[in-house]
Formats: sequence, C-alpha cells, structure tokens
Amino acid sequence: METLLQDVRHAMRTLARTPLFVIVTVLTLTLGIGANLAIFTVVDAVLLQPLPFHDPDRLVRVFDDLRGAGAKDVGMSIPEMNDLRDRAGVFSDVTGLIGASTALSGGDRVARIELLGTTPNYFELLGAKAAIGRTYTQREWAPGFLDGVVISDALWHRQFGGDPHVIGKRIRVDEDPYTIIGVMPPAFRHPGNTLSGDVDIWGASGFSANPFPSPPIRAARFLNGVIARLKPGVTLEQAQRGVDALVVQLQRAYPNDYPPNLKWSVRLEAAQTSLTGNVRPTLLILLFAVGVVLLIACVNVASLLIARSSARAREFAIRQAIGAPRRRLVRQVLTESMLLALAGGVAAVLCLWLAKSSLLAMVPSDIPRLAEVQTDWRMLASALGLSLASGILFGVAPALHASGFEPARALREGGRSDGSQSVRQRRSRATLVVLEVALSMVLLVGTGLLIRSFSAVLHQEAGFNPKQLTVGQVWVPVPNNPSMNHYLTLPQQSALARRLLDQLATLPGVERAALATSRDIPMLGTVNNPRPFGLPDETVAADSNRSAQFGSVSAGYFDALGIPLKKGRVFTDHDDAAAPNVVVVNDAFVRKFSSNRDAIGRRVRLGRGVDFEIVGVVGDVHMDGLDAAPQPRIYLSVLQRPGIEIAMFLRTRSDVRSTREALIAAVKAVDPELPVYGVRTMTELEATSMARRRFALTLMSVFGVSALLLAALGIYGVMAFLVGQRTQEFGVRLALGAMPRDIMGIAMRPGLMLTLRGTAIGLVLSLLIVRLMSALLYGVSVADPVTFVTVAAVLIAVTVAACFVPARRASRVSAVSALR
Repeated sequence: METLLQDVRHAMRTLARTPLFVIVTVLTLTLGIGANLAIFTVVDAVLLQPLPFHDPDRLVRVFDDLRGAGAKDVGMSIPEMNDLRDRAGVFSDVTGLIGASTALSGGDRVARIELLGTTPNYFELLGAKAAIGRTYTQREWAPGFLDGVVISDALWHRQFGGDPHVIGKRIRVDEDPYTIIGVMPPAFRHPGNTLSGDVDIWGASGFSANPFPSPPIRAARFLNGVIARLKPGVTLEQAQRGVDALVVQLQRAYPNDYPPNLKWSVRLEAAQTSLTGNVRPTLLILLFAVGVVLLIACVNVASLLIARSSARAREFAIRQAIGAPRRRLVRQVLTESMLLALAGGVAAVLCLWLAKSSLLAMVPSDIPRLAEVQTDWRMLASALGLSLASGILFGVAPALHASGFEPARALREGGRSDGSQSVRQRRSRATLVVLEVALSMVLLVGTGLLIRSFSAVLHQEAGFNPKQLTVGQVWVPVPNNPSMNHYLTLPQQSALARRLLDQLATLPGVERAALATSRDIPMLGTVNNPRPFGLPDETVAADSNRSAQFGSVSAGYFDALGIPLKKGRVFTDHDDAAAPNVVVVNDAFVRKFSSNRDAIGRRVRLGRGVDFEIVGVVGDVHMDGLDAAPQPRIYLSVLQRPGIEIAMFLRTRSDVRSTREALIAAVKAVDPELPVYGVRTMTELEATSMARRRFALTLMSVFGVSALLLAALGIYGVMAFLVGQRTQEFGVRLALGAMPRDIMGIAMRPGLMLTLRGTAIGLVLSLLIVRLMSALLYGVSVADPVTFVTVAAVLIAVTVAACFVPARRASRVSAVSALR
C-alpha cells in the first residue's frame, strides 16, 4: 500500500507538469466513457434488467397466428384461453388481456383513458401489489366486469390530484359505475404493448357476460392475447411443444373453427422479448457503435502516452540505472493511466447526472421501459468498470513501451528517443494508428449507410398529402349493459357517423372533412394485424395465404387525404346499410391477389360468408410508416361497417390549437359524452413515425464525427511527435540542398501509408460487421458502394489534413536552428 501511494503521488506530480496533455486526455476519455454510460444505461434498463415482477423469467406472452393467411397475432378467444389454462399442462396460471379506449366521466369534459381488461388473477400472476388500497384477485371472479377497478399513479395525480382518500371513490367509465379499490406504484407498467401510452385503469372480468357473448364463442377473438406463467422447471421450448400438442387436439375437436388452410397455431414468447424485441436491434447497434468510439478513444490516448513515454526516455533510463525493476516502471505508467481513466469516468458521471433529463428527452417515447432508466449504483458501478477497463486498455502498451528502453543507449543519446527505440516499439505505435483508422472506418460506414437509408425514407412517397391535414379521434362508449348503449346497432352507429360528418362540414375554414376508424390513420402506429378473407370465385385449394388489413372510411376519405383513385369508383353517401355491400382495395391488394384479372367486380368474402363487391382501386398508402412497405388493404364504407373508435380528418389552414377546439365543440354538439383526443397534424404524425430512425441516425452521426475527429487528432499527435523527433534529420537534408516540398513528402509519407493500411483493413471489417445493421436499413444495401467509396475518401482526406500540418512545419524548419 505504501508503494502504491508513492506511485499515485508521483503520478499526480508528473501529470501536473503537463496540464494541457491531461485536459485533452480527460476530455477524450469523458467523451468515450460518457457516451458508453449513456447508451449502456438505456440498454440495461430496457433489455438487460429483468421485468420488475415475481420470477420474470417464467412470464410468457401467448399469441394466435394464422400462418396459412400470413396473419400474426390475430387475437384469442375466451375458450382458447381456458384451454391453455386447463389443458396445456405447462402453465401455472393464465390471464387474458383486452386493451380498449374508454370514456372517463367527471370534471369539465369527458376524457379518453386507456383501460386494460384482464381476468381477476392478473395482479396475482404478476406478483404486483398496490401502493394504496388493494388489487382485485381471482377469488372475486364473476362472469362480467367486477365493480372494483385499479388506477395508475399517473391517472391518480392527473384526474384526482393525488387525493389519498381516492379509495372507495365512484367513477363512471363508458357510462358504467365502478369503485376505485387501489392505486398502483409509480414504477408499475403493464408488461406488454398498449394502444397508446400507458394503461390508466385496470378492470377485471370473466369475459362470459355482457358486453361479451354468453356462452363464449370459440371463433370470437376478443382478447389481444394472454400472459401466462410457466410451471416451475418448464422451459419455453418445452412449453411450446406442449401448446403445439394442444393445438393439434383442438383442430381435431373443432374442425369448423380451425380450417386446415388457415394453419392456426399458438406462439409463445418470453414476456421481456415480446415487450422489447422491436427496439433490440437499434439499441444493440448503438451499443456496439459507442463501444467502438470508446475503443478509438483508448487507442488515441495510448498513442499519446506512447509518444509521451518516448519523450521521457531519459527519466526511465535513469530510474532503471539506479535500480528500478521493469515491473515498477510498468506499474508507475499504469498508475498514471488509471488516474487519467478515473478522472474521465468521474467527469462522465457528472455530465450524465447534469444532462439526464435532456438526454432522455432525445430518446423516442415509444421505446418501452424508459421510466426505469435510473442514475443509481448500477451506473456508478458501470462507470467504475469502464474506467478501469479503459485504463488497462490504453495503459498496457505505453507501460511496456516505457519499460523497454535500454538505459545505457538512452542516456548516451541524451534523451532523444528516436535512437533508443526498437523496431518493435515503432511497430506498436504504427499498429495503434492503423487500428484507429480502421475502427473509424467501420463507424463511419455504419453512419453513412444510415444517412443513405434515412434519405431513401424521406424521398419515399407517402401515398397521401399530409399538408394542412389535421386528424382527431373520438371514442364511442360501450357500456356493459347493452340497454344503456346508445350506439349498439349498425344503424345507430351509421347515424352517428352522418351527424359527425354534417357537423364537421360546417366548421369554418374546413375545405374537406372525412371519417374513418383509428386504424385508418396513416403513420399512427396503431396495430392493424392482417385478417383472413376469401375470394369466392377461386377454388378452395387456392384459398390460402390470403390476408389483408381492414378499415372503414367515409365517402370523402380518399379525397381529403389526397389518395388517388386508380380504377372504378370510391364510396358515396349512398353506400350505407341499405345498399349492396361494397369495398375498395389498394394497389398492393391487386398486385398480390388479382394481378391476372380485373379486380373490379370481384367479390371478397369476410367473416362467415358475407360477400362484398370490389368497386374501386386506390393508390397505396404507407400506413405503418415510410419505411414499411404498403400491405394489401380492404376499405369498407363507414356507413356499412362503422366503428367505435372514430378518426376525423380535416383539411384546413387553421392552426392545430384552434382546430382542436373546433373539433371538440363539433363533437360536443353531437354528443357531449364522446371524448375527443389525439388531435395532431399529419405532418407531426409523419415526423413521429420517423423518431426512432432519426434517433439512431443522430447518435450514429455523433459517434461517427467523434471517431473521425479522434482519428484525426490521434494521427496528428503521432505525426507531430515523429516530425519533432526527426527535426535534426530534416535540418541536415535542407543543409544538403533538399527542397521544402521534398521534406513535406518525406514527412507525410509515413502517415499516408498508415492511413491507407487502416482504410483497407476498415473496409474489410465494415463489409463483415455492417451486415448486423440490415434491420435498420431501408432502400440501401449493406454493401452500398457509394457509401464505402465516400467514407474512404472523407477519411483519407481528413487524415491527410492531419498529416499536412506537421509536415508543413517540418518543411519550414531552419537548418541552422535544427543543427544547433
């Protein structure tokens, strides 16, 4: 310990003599360590930390797929959920889920909230407890919805002002009375996808009484899926095999409900994978990229330390001459490296702590588990680990370099390290430069591919005109008691749609108005899983792999959004319940299902034998984002198949705020119990749909530019040192008649050769590594030649500029001064 303290004191005195070197090194390490800490903290919270529930590894999500129709996650029926619980033999508990928008009455206006309907064992299965009050349990099971509901901490504060006496308070949800029995902790989140945002209220039901059919129907897939807990000792693979066996039994027992051509199957996913799987590629790529930045920073610092240790050759020679063993010199240099690394780690932690809110605001809000990102002991432990690892990584080579001097030769040369360095030491320094350039090449190629991909997305035609287009949503309440439902029947829902259209048309400044269902809002991100359909004019044998997205729109929908009509006609106000059933399809539908014959006049069979005639073909719309290919889509008339979650489209020149107030007033005039929410412009929705791709591009660009600057600084530092060591040589050459341009060529040649080697190695590494980014690319190949050539040219140009400065200084050296 005494020796260690001596090394620390000596290291601090040595570093204090070179404050500029310390500042540059610590800033470089702060950049590398800080960026790694920021990304790792998000990755740790989202991907690595187990879900905050009892035995989270045993939690799984269960989905129904119709592989024959190409449809995934089509929902699940109540009988299927019961079969999984009672007959699969691999689950200790199963809970059903059904997410829905609801109308919460009370206050100045009706508010839309997100309700999650579950079976009563939901909280018991998760092992979750209420922060205030209690949760419902399986002992309270009833065929319909229970009276007691549990609310989120956010809703408690937003709607009830954090009132501690909220337990027992009566509320009305979709015009049904409920009693609040519990408030969940602030950190509690539903471990699954939601409609939009977080769940506000949890309600329990047996799903076998109003508003659901009684008895339950096997073909009615009301549930969004289920969460199940595996029995102790049962693996996910074993559970999947057990469920597959159950599927075979059910297909044999209910052949009419499971036609062979649909290839019904049940799929299991670990709950955490299901929740975070779609963001995993992005976060892992960013983690890899930021790791490369830290590696480049370490290589940069190592190069500087090697150059610094060469300048201290006389000091190390004297210490060896008076008896210091090599291991003591190695330990001394490593101590200096560790002090620099720890200083960089401390600075990184301070920067992250001060900028936490700003950094989290950059992360797209649709990334799950962001609320669990914390600056706690895990981040401090990660900072310490990164600092120590970095200190060792960039400190070993300089330490070995410092201990490799020959004392007699170093003292004889008077401290000129060029004469006392071995070939091995020169090669180690050159290797670091080559490695730095190669790593920078990899990172810049990844950034270039993302830029090209983002450009391709921006140039992608959306299929509609988002300018001056505002959209808002309305939820139509669905009371549990059908007699209380004012919009129970199709005629009632159609009448509501007509009244809303008439009211919207009277708003000032509105050029066009239209209605649709919420799943017909482009770029919204609403889940609209394909549903199977049939074509009656084809043979049963060909009736497979047919699925499409469905929506219901009004007559003016296509005109309001600017979707072109390609053939036939669109809906009119006469396509109502009294008229023949008609549909409009998109180009993607025609290409996939009717490429060899005219689609107009063909019939589409939906559900159990209900036929619709195709009367029109419209252009494709990128409903799921500009980077997602349009899917086959079938549009129904909103007057024939209305919905309870309505989207209102207004093409107007008014601002969003005034349009929102006008929408609320218009809907209130029709029915004051209908909540209006989600009023945004389509331009905003388009930008939001690009948030995750923009986030990845922004960070990769920052990392790429940082790598380029670090590489340039590293090469500049090494070249400046080499030129300084060769000052006498250049003086002799000038004295013998060499021209300044000759000196520049000689001085730049080593740097250029190292740059070319690093670029060549980086190109090979890039071809191997960037294939991991394929999931993030759109419209560009992982081996895009334009990107590779451009990045190589930029990297060579920057490094040439870094070599040029010290070379130019060498060409202007005074021969007399150099020789003196």
